[in-house]
Amino acid sequence: MENQLLEIIKLSKSYLGHQVFSELDLQFSQQKYCIVGENGCGKTTLLLLAAGLEPACSGEILIDKKPVTDKAVRFDIGISSDRIVLPEFLTSKQLLDFHCQQFCCPFPEELIKALHFAKQLTKPIKGLSLGSLKKISLLLALCHQPKYLLLDEPTTGLDKLSREWLLAYLQRYNGCLIVTSHEACFIDNSHYRQINLLQLGDND
Repeated sequence: MENQLLEIIKLSKSYLGHQVFSELDLQFSQQKYCIVGENGCGKTTLLLLAAGLEPACSGEILIDKKPVTDKAVRFDIGISSDRIVLPEFLTSKQLLDFHCQQFCCPFPEELIKALHFAKQLTKPIKGLSLGSLKKISLLLALCHQPKYLLLDEPTTGLDKLSREWLLAYLQRYNGCLIVTSHEACFIDNSHYRQINLLQLGDND
């Protein structure tokens, strides 16, 4: 892939008077990152902002010099987070079919096989276990082969085989990968540059 750059410029975000970020500056290029910090410090919020799924109070988020809100940019982003609410009335297959239509990508047969998800395709989203919800969230993030992959605690809730497959897949991934995690497989992995939000500026 060509050189890539995700830029966070003077980003501020608050909820109900609680300041999450204040004029945060960060740059992510074509490598792997692990964002760490105590619960509540804004790790998940940062991913949602970077994906254009949450509005910032002020500041800019640019992907390849374009605002993350640009419709064309959305095709370059894949995100998995438990904070993203999935439509419970759809089956897993219906949701994947819709996603593939929106992103003009083939149905992810190989990824489904790798994550042992085939038996869950006919089940409605509201009937999935926490582990299966994690898997379909990952499938939605991965299936259109994005240049920027944002994964919130990606291994939490996965079975052993799916976890091993995912870690190997991420090791091969050659775009810009940003994960949040408390797990040693990321925190102690020299391939991941660690970013501690609590040590950046005025973050709370």
